[in-house]
Amino acid sequence: DNARLHDEARREIEQRTRAEAATELLLHELQHRVKNTLAMVQAIASQTFLGAPTHEREAFEDRVGALAAAHDLLTRHNWSKVSAIEVVQRALRVFGEIRPGRIAADGPDAMLPAGKALLIAMALHELGTNAVKYGALSNDAGSVALRWETETRDAREWVNFSWTEAGGPPVSPPTRRGFGSRMVERALRSERGQAEIGFEPDGVQCMIRLPL
Repeated sequence: DNARLHDEARREIEQRTRAEAATELLLHELQHRVKNTLAMVQAIASQTFLGAPTHEREAFEDRVGALAAAHDLLTRHNWSKVSAIEVVQRALRVFGEIRPGRIAADGPDAMLPAGKALLIAMALHELGTNAVKYGALSNDAGSVALRWETETRDAREWVNFSWTEAGGPPVSPPTRRGFGSRMVERALRSERGQAEIGFEPDGVQCMIRLPL
């Protein structure tokens, strides 16, 4: 009996090892294909934007780059849950390098499902880009405070992100909504999330709520 149980345990371990190896191979192949696809998208965009203003082409390429970075992070975590702190650090790294010491981020190490983490990464990229171009990170005095927390509401767990800018140029509501904000809002709605953007005189404020 002991020998039989030992053989069964050994076979189960071998099967599990093979399954894990197959999953890892599949994820690496997925990552390779995603990178190739995004590179192709960038190449097509370069041709499409030939006659367009430079800033439009650069904005598109930046968004694709942010998407690629978020995909890379999720692939390293096998597309399972990802630390909110890691998502925030990866999404804001480039803006912290441009404006060192001007972004304060604080919140619990909540675990975000892969799809939610991707949305947060893209939303933070849009907010950071706008802050560098027009908002609190476009001068020498402004700052950004990012806070997040989890809460239980309507018998569900939610994560709330609060983005607050201060010390930048005077803010006025835009005459039209940009592609980036529309993209993020549509994506959030698809995940039953919410986004509220306020153009206060002292700086842009944004609240993002997502069910976990």
